[in-house]
Amino acid sequence: MANLEWDKSSRWDPYFNMPTAREIELDLALGSDSWLSLLASDQPVPVPPPSGRHAIVIGGSMAGLLAARVLADHFDRVTIVDRDRLPVEAKFRDGVPQSRHLHALLKRGLSVLEELFAGLESELLAAGAVRLTGRDFLRMSAAGWARRFEGPPLIAATRELIEWSVRSRTLQHPKVSVLQEQEIVGLLVASDSATVAGVQVRARGSDRHQALTVPLYGELVVDASGRNSKAPEWLEAIGFAKPQETLINSFLGYSSCVFAPRPGFQADWKVLMLGDKPPAMPRAGALFPIEGDRWMVTLAGYGRDYPPTNMAGFMEFARSLRSDILYQTIKDAKPLSRINGFRSTLNQRRHFESLTRWPERFVVVGDAACAFNPVYGQGMSVAAMTAVALNHGLEEHFQRFGVADMTGFARRMQRTVAKASQGAWVIATGADARYPTTEGRQPRFVDRAMHAYLDRVIEVSMQDATVNEAFLRVVHLLDAPPALFRPAVALRALVGGRQPIVDPPIGQRQAALVGQVLTPV
Repeated sequence: MANLEWDKSSRWDPYFNMPTAREIELDLALGSDSWLSLLASDQPVPVPPPSGRHAIVIGGSMAGLLAARVLADHFDRVTIVDRDRLPVEAKFRDGVPQSRHLHALLKRGLSVLEELFAGLESELLAAGAVRLTGRDFLRMSAAGWARRFEGPPLIAATRELIEWSVRSRTLQHPKVSVLQEQEIVGLLVASDSATVAGVQVRARGSDRHQALTVPLYGELVVDASGRNSKAPEWLEAIGFAKPQETLINSFLGYSSCVFAPRPGFQADWKVLMLGDKPPAMPRAGALFPIEGDRWMVTLAGYGRDYPPTNMAGFMEFARSLRSDILYQTIKDAKPLSRINGFRSTLNQRRHFESLTRWPERFVVVGDAACAFNPVYGQGMSVAAMTAVALNHGLEEHFQRFGVADMTGFARRMQRTVAKASQGAWVIATGADARYPTTEGRQPRFVDRAMHAYLDRVIEVSMQDATVNEAFLRVVHLLDAPPALFRPAVALRALVGGRQPIVDPPIGQRQAALVGQVLTPV
């Protein structure tokens, strides 16, 4: 083969590195005029003349997608910036590691999604998601088996399907675009040092841009980047204080596996839920139907009693639960996935709403502000509730002050975000605090008294339709926890009481098909 030599007359540098497709995509998407424009400055940046009002959303998971959809009704452009290459199908992505585990859309979240995306529930059902009502549940709590009352409907499906459906609908909006495989390295601040003017963007994993950032300007920045948000550090870098944090960790871990039911399996229930019984029995398990006529089975253990991720250990853990009905159901089922473990279950609340100073035009939502133990299934519904609050807040602000004046909105909105998550926080941390191994804020006398009352509510709700309805409305985030203290509920909870149901409320034929059912302990 002939030797190829560089022709100096061509003025082509053989050591010049061609930009990658990702870098070209970034350059075009941000509209920079030259590579020199990519150089970042540590000085306050002037806000360029507006070319349409622009909102920026950091993070393309559920909280970010729902925020983007709402913002599209109030801004001329909305840009989502995400670290991942977002899949074009309902597939796993690294930024949502919990997606391999059990997920469900509670009634409140389902209602909000249907308002934002008309027909979404029908699309999910057409794709194989399962609509469930109270009578589909075979549920054991610490107080024994529950009667199978009607209850608010919910949707069971994989997180991949739910998020992909919401993402597809969001990105169909003509005002919404997405920058993929980009990361935020800081906030841009205006010359007054009190207003966020945008974000600094850097291509993820790119050598060429490793030391370079691109300014992306906007009239509002919403951080929905999740538990690992750098918002406290970003605030500190522009002269604001970091928020205080409340951390409550029950050291719960869970493992999940997808199964195909054994041929000919029959039952008059669709969902199995076997609860723990604090503090003596820290183990729990659940089986939910998902798309593709499959089951998602999740086993959980509190206080570092983590379920194994090998099949033999997984099955033995399932057999050790307070009833062996789950074990008997899956022992002859066909595993369709590997067993995935998850231990990032810390309850983490960043009190942005309590800071004495807050920058204009910057709001933190979702897990970036308040993250719950995900085992309680509240995250997607709280994200939906926060999106509704964001929409109402923007409508009210613009009606009062006009679209050009954002002064004061971010601080008010941050306080609203905290209120939107309060009910779910009480439910999650209240349940986690029942174990002596839980670390974080220790229960006060008033907390212990409330826990004792809620235990009573749950016990009575197993057999009382009125108390059950009130309890499920709180679980589904339709009502706030104080609804359980209404006189009609409190009277029944305090004076009611029956012998626990020791056998699952299923027909004898189904019980024989499943196998032996242990008396709950």
